[in-house]
Amino acid sequence: MKKLSKVVIAFAFVFVFTGMACAAGMPGVFPAFSSESLDGGAVNADIFSGKKLTMINIWATWCPPCVMEMPGLGNMGRSMPEGAQLIGLILDDDIDAAKRILSESNADFIQIFPSKEMAPVLNTVSAIPTTIFVDSAGKIVGAPLIGARSEKAYRAEVEKLLK
Repeated sequence: MKKLSKVVIAFAFVFVFTGMACAAGMPGVFPAFSSESLDGGAVNADIFSGKKLTMINIWATWCPPCVMEMPGLGNMGRSMPEGAQLIGLILDDDIDAAKRILSESNADFIQIFPSKEMAPVLNTVSAIPTTIFVDSAGKIVGAPLIGARSEKAYRAEVEKLLK
């Protein structure tokens, strides 16, 4: 019985702290959507088709860990590996704060707002920042990354998923 308890505790630890708890409800495909970018342009699911991998960072202006990781994400946005791109998905509508944070962080990658079609994905997000990865067909690949990460950690995940 003691051995079984240790196995259950170990499984629970891995399940919760690796992001698998969030992944359990994540759909297999990012839904087709129509949305708007922070700069006012129209964006839809076709944004995935030109790249082998899209990294989507889900964040909000009122989230300190989200803001903290933005400079590293800005660096990544300027130097993504060939075949990959980075998109921000802003969960609040404080456009002035978003623009200020992105400017101060030198983060000039595309930022979009959620649309109702994204609900199947967004309803599984238990914390922000959360980062998910989508292939060129819109399939969600890998496990969601919950919480802020270093630029190095994000780069390692992108490289792994591009293989």
